[in-house]
Amino acid sequence: MIEKTFMNLPVYWPYLNQPCPCYLCYYYLFPKPSMHLSGSIFPIQIAPFLSVQPVPIPSIWSNFSKTIYGLQPGNYVTNTKPIDLLIFAPHPDDETLGTAGVIMRSVAAGKRVHVVIFTNGDGYPRAASQLLKKNIDELRPEDYFELARVRQFEVYAATAELGLKPSDITFLGYPDAGLDRVYKSEGPEPFQQRFTLMRNTYSMVHPDYHSLVYGMPAPYLKEFALSDTIDLIRCLQPKEIYVTDGADGHPDHQAAYLFVRDAVQATGYKGHVYTYLIHSGPDSQWPWPRGITPRLPFESHEYKEKQIPSFVKWPPPVRVPMTETESIRKLKAIRAYRSQLATDREYLESFIKNEEIFWCMGGGNTELYKSYVWRQYVSSDSAYMDEDGYFGF
Repeated sequence: MIEKTFMNLPVYWPYLNQPCPCYLCYYYLFPKPSMHLSGSIFPIQIAPFLSVQPVPIPSIWSNFSKTIYGLQPGNYVTNTKPIDLLIFAPHPDDETLGTAGVIMRSVAAGKRVHVVIFTNGDGYPRAASQLLKKNIDELRPEDYFELARVRQFEVYAATAELGLKPSDITFLGYPDAGLDRVYKSEGPEPFQQRFTLMRNTYSMVHPDYHSLVYGMPAPYLKEFALSDTIDLIRCLQPKEIYVTDGADGHPDHQAAYLFVRDAVQATGYKGHVYTYLIHSGPDSQWPWPRGITPRLPFESHEYKEKQIPSFVKWPPPVRVPMTETESIRKLKAIRAYRSQLATDREYLESFIKNEEIFWCMGGGNTELYKSYVWRQYVSSDSAYMDEDGYFGF
């Protein structure tokens, strides 16, 4: 009965009924966003972009950062109290899959939560194909920009269901299906994302962090991504940090962990750092059990003589219980990611359990991380998706 109730919850579609502005490396006018949603999931109003004349992208971002927000480099957060939770997500939706319950409870308790999204989620061909109704081999860079725009608005809709405001979200704008390559980058040549053809940060909804603060986008290089991560930890002064686990099977998720780990070390951060797991083995095997099971906990099991989830301690050291009401809200937030439901609905909804689970950075998995990270799944051009199709979220 309860599973039937969950299955009947509405699906929200925060989509802009406008054409894609095409390649960001050329000149274009910013569109004025509009939101068309069913129900009351998104009562907040997104402030529209200003109407501007066609000028190069860096100048637009510079105008935003200097004339609109009155910010100077290094002053992203001013006159603010330290926040309670800082959540890093590799892609739009990971913050909801891994930490929705923690976010809801923190907001309900009056705590301050900020979410940082490393990428725009623009490197998933199957999702772009479904969204634009094109074959994968027909997709062009502007199609992936459209996917990025949709996914960013989905972040606002999903996190609004959890109690957050747009000002609680920061987009870094680094490359989906390439964050690992950025982490491993050396020398002055930026990594080029093969779907958008971009070599620097960008955002389709709100200026990316580096453009907003420094007046220009950051190249896809490790030093810039790490510097942005360090900036945010220093500015926001969180009491707790959450990030994907180093043993996660997705290369972007591993890279997010490594950027946060390095930033924590560089800043001398002394607070708690918790990690959450999204991918482990084929997506048909994790999360487990499958399906919407709000009365069951996450479980470990064997698959082809291997333990799933892999390379993490089980049981997890931190298990945060969730009520049925909280699970319903989490499911609503997950269903705001309509572009992902079209390709991976069962997988995403399998994160509905009666708990959320976490590990601790440096809490005993260090050697497992060293043996695992970059080992099996990272390849030069196919990291976004393996034969099981689970590198694309």
